[in-house]
Amino acid sequence: MNIGTAGSNTPAAQLDSVNLRSTSSDLELLSSSTGLEFLQTFVELLQEVVQTDFIAISELRVSDEERIQVKAGWMDGESLESFEYDACFTPCLEAIKSAEIVLVHKDVQSAFPKDELLQHKKLESFIGYPVTNAQGEVIGLIQLGWRNQTLAEECHQILDTIEDFSPRVATELENLRTMRILEALARGPDPESSKSVFHLIAEQIQQLLGVKAVFVAECSQQDRKVFNILAYCEGGRWLHEMEGAVLSYEGRPCETLENQEEFRIQSGLADAYPDQERYRTAPFDTYLGMRVSDSMGNTIGHFVVFHESPIITHRLETKLLAILRDRLGFEILRKRLETS
Repeated sequence: MNIGTAGSNTPAAQLDSVNLRSTSSDLELLSSSTGLEFLQTFVELLQEVVQTDFIAISELRVSDEERIQVKAGWMDGESLESFEYDACFTPCLEAIKSAEIVLVHKDVQSAFPKDELLQHKKLESFIGYPVTNAQGEVIGLIQLGWRNQTLAEECHQILDTIEDFSPRVATELENLRTMRILEALARGPDPESSKSVFHLIAEQIQQLLGVKAVFVAECSQQDRKVFNILAYCEGGRWLHEMEGAVLSYEGRPCETLENQEEFRIQSGLADAYPDQERYRTAPFDTYLGMRVSDSMGNTIGHFVVFHESPIITHRLETKLLAILRDRLGFEILRKRLETS
């Protein structure tokens, strides 16, 4: 997308003499770094080349495309690491939803008048480059902004450089998410905390998907028509009063998990299950349930995710959910051995 026309000022004039792609020392520095270090190094090197007033690499929240978290970036010489913001009125959201580059040469504030960052920092021009994974799913965003106008030729040189490194950026963003889950599971619950391993699993599912509520449950050994809630987190707080509650599968979407590995409701949860008063009063409208089985294929539990909008899991999230499901199954079986 191209909004406006090319201006006369040149924020990236030195691109002809300094090219990130062809500088061997830069490439060596990038090749020796991974994760956040790679993202920050790439941002710093790109900043040296193009001299932006704003630059960032951001990660998308899986179930909330309007929330973006900066993993590495700079604004007026200050680090923006871990900065999170609402993108609902920004050119960022347009790049994410269209999966196309947003390129604004001038008057970006006028084009997006409700973007508080653009207005506050008085940015004039902007590039939003959607980062996609191997399946073509948008998982992040590279953003650059200037307080002066840009020329089309300069921006295309910048985009050529970004395109070369985009696959690596995508890989590092996916690796960061994977490592967060695996490190938490390997570390286990904090021994000084009252949280159990079931709290940890529920917490990691919620952080992975960015959803409203998560609970993990065990299928009762005495009565397979009911399940016991092991941990329940909603709106950032633990519902301890729900832990240990025995609920019937009948009349709930969890009932389908006896015959299905996974079940989703992408809208109208309360309408689909009108007898469940909880669904009418809670701040969510969608459902994702995944069955947990033992090595013989017998159902031993499940976990459930609730959210206010459709729950969309990309390939990476699907893999990580499978890891969390398997860990939940292992912990349920271990719990049974310890109490038998």
